[in-house]
Amino acid sequence: MDLSLRLLQALEAVAAEGSMTRAAGVLNLTQQAVSGQIRQLERVIGTPLVERRSTGIELTPAGEVVRKQGSALLSAARVMVTEARLTATGRPEPVRVVFKAQSTAHFMPAVEAAMRLEAPEAEIRPIAAHTLPDELDALVEGRADAAFLWLPIGDDPRFTVHPLLDEERWVALPPGHPLESRTELRIADLAGVPVVGPRDGMPRAVVDFWFIDPRPDGSRAVLGPQARTPEECLHLVAAGHGCWIAPASTVTYFAHPRLTWLPLVDAEPNTLALIWPRHSANPMLHLLLDQTRRTLLPAATN
Repeated sequence: MDLSLRLLQALEAVAAEGSMTRAAGVLNLTQQAVSGQIRQLERVIGTPLVERRSTGIELTPAGEVVRKQGSALLSAARVMVTEARLTATGRPEPVRVVFKAQSTAHFMPAVEAAMRLEAPEAEIRPIAAHTLPDELDALVEGRADAAFLWLPIGDDPRFTVHPLLDEERWVALPPGHPLESRTELRIADLAGVPVVGPRDGMPRAVVDFWFIDPRPDGSRAVLGPQARTPEECLHLVAAGHGCWIAPASTVTYFAHPRLTWLPLVDAEPNTLALIWPRHSANPMLHLLLDQTRRTLLPAATN
């Protein structure tokens, strides 16, 4: 039986992305190559593993079995490679990971604990950052090995990008704002409301995404004062300078007695990813990715 790990990786990517095209982007392959790998895997297994629906590509019941068991095989293979390299090279260097506390507090400690079980010599060294330029500079300058950050990062071919989870967007409103009595918001409700947040040094496409500019009706967002840190954003909102649009995890991490947080129900979600330089040879990075995905899987399936 010719069951290559790359075929299992293709099925895993298609299942996660719900699309051959998006899976191809994750795997750095063409759409035709991914489709060919799925067909080859179906020939090996002897039954269809995917089916196309109006909402995208979904796994058949047999496909779910292969994905689940294949994920365990891929995990075991990655651990095998990591342990073999560590045996050959000795104690590994610490893995320096850039992070934002509000984005990773709900899973990063569990990931570190899981990594220590798989590789007792492993050490995660966290490096706090506030903005996308800070995160990318740390990777480019060699001060960090990987980063947990929010997409998009712009068209930057220097990095390998591994999406991890989606979060809905929420809006922080100042005290006494006319919208604070609502239970949810839509983008149209924010017409004319200034949006605070970081902009300097960020690609225009990234700024447009975070500020939702232009709006679906073609109008332009009103840009409020700039702020680099979450604390600065919260202060500006509390002082009545505008609203702040942030991922849902920010709401639970930052409690503020004067602000109202409401979900922005029709906005494209935020996607958190783990990225690292494309040509990195650090053997611990795939173990970090694997343990992060395993840690996040229960939350994604609830």
